[in-house]
Amino acid sequence: MYTNINTTHAIAVISEWLDNLPLDEEHGLADFPLEAVKSAMNFVMKYNIFEFGDLYFHQLIGTAMGTSCACLWATIYFAVHEEFLLTKYSIELLRYKRFIDDMFGIWNGSDERFAEFQADINNFGDLTWGDITIGPVVNFLDSTIIITPSHTIRYKTYQKAMNLYQYIPPTSAHPPYMMRGIIYSLLKKYKRQNSLNSDYINQCNLLFQRYVARGWEKEYIKQLILAADARLTNNIPPVPTAPNDPPLTNKEVLILHWTFHPHDIPRQVLRHHFNTIFQPVLDNLRIKKFIIAYSRAPNLRSELTRAKLHQAPGKEASTYYDGELAT
Repeated sequence: MYTNINTTHAIAVISEWLDNLPLDEEHGLADFPLEAVKSAMNFVMKYNIFEFGDLYFHQLIGTAMGTSCACLWATIYFAVHEEFLLTKYSIELLRYKRFIDDMFGIWNGSDERFAEFQADINNFGDLTWGDITIGPVVNFLDSTIIITPSHTIRYKTYQKAMNLYQYIPPTSAHPPYMMRGIIYSLLKKYKRQNSLNSDYINQCNLLFQRYVARGWEKEYIKQLILAADARLTNNIPPVPTAPNDPPLTNKEVLILHWTFHPHDIPRQVLRHHFNTIFQPVLDNLRIKKFIIAYSRAPNLRSELTRAKLHQAPGKEASTYYDGELAT
């Protein structure tokens, strides 16, 4: 979506939207720097420079990718057009939701009117929307929504056919307790997404098969899934946390930041030593809380998908670029 937004058209649309903002005390916008925002918007979107190896390019069309304002820019831009659509089709469009470039709506109108709606959606700058369909079954984000023959609504989990399901393998240096949380959270999502228990069970079976295919022991994954399902089925509440204590200052908290390794000293051993051997020292230093904070060790992705390319001598990016360099 972002790269297909016409920059000139978007600047004109958003500028007009900004000009119509109620810049007053009542709306809390009395000090809104209107002209500065419009000037910054022009500068960021028209002069985005990005780096590839030892080459620098000037992005000429589309939203300035990699900028912190890209999402806000795209959201405001199409929201202006959505206001028009929601007004024109207020009778037929009973419900409308959009998440970035995924739309969902409930339509109660004729096919001819829907064709007109489709044409209006795509009549806005260079941005066009493909695969706008209407019917009793629709996929929206990670859910399939179904209107059944008995006129009830049913939900089930939707997963793309190209999904590779690259779950964490057992050889990864992650704390073992993470897997319990991952399996529980996935089953919790499936439980909420599926109206029929048979669809939920099918997703659990697929999850089991995919984790086994990643190299996990069948019995281990089976026990995690069964334990998570038992918690969800019996509505077992989470372990209660301690009541909120007054916030501590930085000097009252000791944080041990360590890179996790599966063969390193266990967290329980570290905490035991601090609670016994080092407790008098902590008391003398007026430290009231001890936290063990693990960070993830570098993995293959850290090495293979760097933000900055490694360029061997004589094999820089410019060596392979035979086009005219952008300014």
